[in-house]
Amino acid sequence: MTRGAWENQSLVAIIAVCYAGNLLFGWWGYILADPGSVVQLLLFQIGSACAVSASVMAARYTGLRGQHVAASAYILLGITHGISLGALGRTSINVDRGMTMVMPMIPALVCMFWCDLYPKWLRAAGVVPIAFFTLVYVNVHMGLPYYSWPLNAGYAALQILEVVWAVYLVKDW
Repeated sequence: MTRGAWENQSLVAIIAVCYAGNLLFGWWGYILADPGSVVQLLLFQIGSACAVSASVMAARYTGLRGQHVAASAYILLGITHGISLGALGRTSINVDRGMTMVMPMIPALVCMFWCDLYPKWLRAAGVVPIAFFTLVYVNVHMGLPYYSWPLNAGYAALQILEVVWAVYLVKDW
């Protein structure tokens, strides 16, 4: 195996591990920890950090594969996860920051339609988290609660989508 092939294999493996880590730490925090506890926030922070890492590395990999629009989309997705991470404090979640993650997420997921590494159904699946997080954004502006089923469904949909993307990146490699 050449050095370049080993680097690409490592990149894809790290992407898969990090997106899976985001899903696992996020779900563990939601299911196992007390809501709003320091443990829950720590698990969410670890998951978000994993997602930032995976998105940045996925940008590099898709760019190497000639998928430049998707690479840019992954950069926007890294920013999205960075906003989510920035909303997580030691003792609370900043709702104003948390809801704004939808701003870079929408163009990120729309731009994934250009990624030929994924089947069309998977590209179209990006509409699901867009719908949920847009609903969260509108609800908060209307004075409705931030912590609600659209928020939970949006995170779950995004995390599952990213893990499935990672599977296709592994298949591509």
